Amino acid sequence: MAHGVCGGKGREAATVCPRCGERGQKVAPITIASLLNTEAAESLEDVQYNLCLSSACNVVYYGDNGTIFTKEHVRVPVWFKEETPRIICYCNNVTDREILEHIVNRQCCHNLQDIREHTGANGGRECLIKNPAGT
Repeated sequence: MAHGVCGGKGREAATVCPRCGERGQKVAPITIASLLNTEAAESLEDVQYNLCLSSACNVVYYGDNGTIFTKEHVRVPVWFKEETPRIICYCNNVTDREILEHIVNRQCCHNLQDIREHTGANGGRECLIKNPAGT
């Protein structure tokens, strides 16, 4: 199943994932360079890299030249490729479980502004280098 990613409109990849055949989303070079482990980052080439949007595929990034980087090569879990807890805000490391805790158990959040204030979600400005989608 392919997922749409917030901020992905107009960033559709020209190529499909070589493993699953799903069309991905373009990512900036700084995003992939920031999130790959050291060994994988050393093999980066000067090509367009894309985020595979399939939750069932182990590939996270693939290059237009056929290069692939799997979940094992990435330093952070990719929210739509993992089970809960899923990171919702990479800048402040806020998970879906934390948000649900504030809504259901603590009953202190009733809207997006409350969630931001109580959890710190959507409060960072480093999405380009911390979020696997770069958004």
